[in-house]
Amino acid sequence: MHNENAKNPELFVDNEPYQWPEGIITEAQLRQLASVPAGVSIFQKVPGRPDREVLPGTTVDLSRPGPERFSTQAVGSQAG
Repeated sequence: MHNENAKNPELFVDNEPYQWPEGIITEAQLRQLASVPAGVSIFQKVPGRPDREVLPGTTVDLSRPGPERFSTQAVGSQAG
């Protein structure tokens, strides 16, 4: 799903590409865009640092160079 409009920030959720028309996305918008159900946590991948959980009511800045990457994990499960 590649969009020719380079102005739209590209992001990945569980390695699936998405486009977003703004430089900021809320947790709720990200959840809706990627069809992430309730009971599943979203984590922003941060190179060289622990992944950061995207909590309800927070926003993510998509304006930095390069695509932002996210992963999901069911609440109560552990990454393996």
